[in-house]
Amino acid sequence: MKLLTIIVTYNAMKWAERCFHSLQTSTIIPDVFIVDNGSTDGTQAFIMEQFPSFFFRQNETNLGFGKANNIGLQYALDNNYDYVYLLNQDAWVMPDTFEKLIEISIKHPEFGILSPMQMKADRNHLDDKFVNRVICYHQKVKPFIIEDLFFNREEDIYEVSFVMAAHWLITRKCIDTVGGFSPSFYHYGEDNNYIHRTNYWKLKVGIVPCAKAVHDRSNPIWDCKNEKHIRYVQTIEAVSNPLQKQSLYRLFVSKVKHSIRHRDKDDFIYAYKLFQNRKSLIQNYEKSLVKKAFLA
Repeated sequence: MKLLTIIVTYNAMKWAERCFHSLQTSTIIPDVFIVDNGSTDGTQAFIMEQFPSFFFRQNETNLGFGKANNIGLQYALDNNYDYVYLLNQDAWVMPDTFEKLIEISIKHPEFGILSPMQMKADRNHLDDKFVNRVICYHQKVKPFIIEDLFFNREEDIYEVSFVMAAHWLITRKCIDTVGGFSPSFYHYGEDNNYIHRTNYWKLKVGIVPCAKAVHDRSNPIWDCKNEKHIRYVQTIEAVSNPLQKQSLYRLFVSKVKHSIRHRDKDDFIYAYKLFQNRKSLIQNYEKSLVKKAFLA
């Protein structure tokens, strides 16, 4: 099996050594494709000096998560990789993570995306968002994993409707069908949209209890402005979801009314931005329904 790990970096020095070294101590050693989005902390020099076997691509500007990963996904298609593993720069794998995920993938070819159990850096606790957003709210099949783990009866795999893209094993079939990330999403929302499109093509997304990995996430300062941006991204998700597409114009009117009712200038700005981008959002939605969308 040919495996390519794609890592998008931006000022990654805090995690680089542990992240990259974990790939070289894996029981399945992948090829590694680094896409740098304009680091200013010496990440590029560190990679080229310490890990010369990695494929390295330097972007002139910050392309965001989705477009940067698409460069690696295109490389995977062009070079006939069987699997791609998307790995966050603030994450790393255990020696057997790839081996266990690929073993389960072969047994369950109906799954296009698999994730290990994502842990905190101490490896004694699951990542908070993995627990809250995946295990507690997004399981699609009962009995729930938390019950099975408690009673020592876990299955090989559990279907979910969402799992964060810090750790994604993607099959070649999934990439050939779904394609790349939509350019409608620059930061946040791209993983949700990709999963919606994966499900649209009748491929499943799952988590694998026997596989483990770390997401040592940085915790940005969260404020009201970030919250409003997330709501704006969720609006783009709603008009880009082929499973439950909502009217762009209806959502625009709703946002305008909300901004007037609450005298919220930021909401009005986001509503105007939505209206400005309406043509590209509609075009990207239509392109997303084609096989290998956003890839050559």
